[in-house]
Amino acid sequence: MPTIVGYCSGLIAAALWISVLQTSGALAMDAEKHANIGALLKDTGALANMNRVIDLLVPQVIGSLRKTNEKIPNAAWDEFAVICVEEMKRALPQLEEPIIAIYDANFSDDEIKQLVAFYQSPVGRKIVIQQPQLTQQSLTLGQSWGEQAAARAVERIRAAARQKGYEL
Repeated sequence: MPTIVGYCSGLIAAALWISVLQTSGALAMDAEKHANIGALLKDTGALANMNRVIDLLVPQVIGSLRKTNEKIPNAAWDEFAVICVEEMKRALPQLEEPIIAIYDANFSDDEIKQLVAFYQSPVGRKIVIQQPQLTQQSLTLGQSWGEQAAARAVERIRAAARQKGYEL
């Protein structure tokens, strides 16, 4: 099923915000910086959160595919979802070194140390704990805002179209 492969690979790209992963940078950095970035990823829950992202996004992808392939029984889609989740979670460890390389390329040794210190502090721990709620609340707010702003934009577009003699 090429469409499932396409959706899953798109899901991976969107979920991880990474289009091309390179490991050479992680191998070239010194061991202390590498260890500090690993600690930072652990402290922030960056890799652990990918499990949650997969759990949230796979049902959406499978749901979209179900709508366009209604002849396939639900039991098969349930099996496809399990396969997709298993494969993506199995592949997660492959992300650690490339993500470390990205941090290495974007932060100095001192900045990484400061980030580790922050995320090990009480307020740093709190932001990690609160981040899922903050994200959910922000998404809910953003969706509501987007719907309202889009409705106003559509009304303005319709008014502008009427002034030009068009009816939308």
